[in-house]
Amino acid sequence: MIEVSEQTIDRIHTILAGVEKADEKVLKPALARGLMAGKTAAGKMVRQTYHISAGDFNSRGYMKYQNVTKSGDGIIGSIEYSGGVIPLIKFKVSPSTPKKKTTPSAAVLKANSLVKFNRQNNVFVAQMKSGHIGVMERQKGTVSPATGKEKLKELLSPAVPQMVGNEKVMQNVEERVNEVINQRIEHEIERLLSKSGG
Repeated sequence: MIEVSEQTIDRIHTILAGVEKADEKVLKPALARGLMAGKTAAGKMVRQTYHISAGDFNSRGYMKYQNVTKSGDGIIGSIEYSGGVIPLIKFKVSPSTPKKKTTPSAAVLKANSLVKFNRQNNVFVAQMKSGHIGVMERQKGTVSPATGKEKLKELLSPAVPQMVGNEKVMQNVEERVNEVINQRIEHEIERLLSKSGG
């Protein structure tokens, strides 16, 4: 969530004295532009931080852009990400296709090296009847009525909101949002001054 300070609003009122609803006329478009820049920055930074493609990130996450609203003495705008967990296979996995008697290795964060699963966990890469390939783990002590074999559970990774909420990602997004908002505030002030003949 981004909130513009009272100091900034006071400055706008001082410069644009006489312009009706000057703060809203300046801040609504500035915040809207800043939040959209934040969305772009989030996608870019997630891909720099995690082993995830743009297609997988965009298809599994949904960005809810909340309208800029006036709240008390300030104006607030926010972006919310939602989306489910993503199969681990969509990140860095070796091998990425089924290979008999091979325990896979995986890495979710780009800062981390591939880590091999413990052989005792019975983790492997398998292709389902649907054609979907995933990193599977046998559930010891469970039996599937359909196959008579131990049930399989697909291993998953963090969901889109968790990735966007990463401290490194959030810091970058906030910096970009504030940078764009400040640029747009100046632009909107100049636009209104020229419009009013100031």
